[in-house]
Amino acid sequence: MYEGNNPTALNSREWLVNALLTLMKTKSYPKITVKDICQKADLSRQTFYNFFETKDDIILFCIKRCYLEMIHSLKSKSSLSLSDITEELVKAFHKNQDMIHLIISQNLEHLLEYELASVIQIFAEQVSPEIRNRSYKYGTAFLTGAIAHTVIYWFKDTQPISSEQLAELLTNILSGNYYVIKDKI
Repeated sequence: MYEGNNPTALNSREWLVNALLTLMKTKSYPKITVKDICQKADLSRQTFYNFFETKDDIILFCIKRCYLEMIHSLKSKSSLSLSDITEELVKAFHKNQDMIHLIISQNLEHLLEYELASVIQIFAEQVSPEIRNRSYKYGTAFLTGAIAHTVIYWFKDTQPISSEQLAELLTNILSGNYYVIKDKI
């Protein structure tokens, strides 16, 4: 993927992103072709392939950009708490809610989960850099699935809780302060 700073190239990449997101509002994702995206962006297929291999890569790029904004915001804090992380995560989703709604409406939740796994791995390495065994991957899978499905449910809910309530809920669940095991089931 393109990593440079050429303003013309960066504009072209944004036009491709915007073209796909615009097409997704009116057309089924499986029916959108690279040709459609290029026509909408008024760019060549070669330009598309300079930035992306597939249309999924555009969606992954958009999601990754959300998470990178969140990580950048967290890096500015002197010390991090679990609530800082969940608040910033929810803020990132809320800030990009139109895109997230589009992704969910097109049944592309798996792409949200895929990128979320990368972010969780980054945080896990910050918290416990010595963990490199097989169980580490299970922990990442657990957190990814739990957080992704909770956020997806939040977006699909017709009467969702507030973003602040969601961040607090995630913090409580992740810190073990939400579910209480009773003596009898």
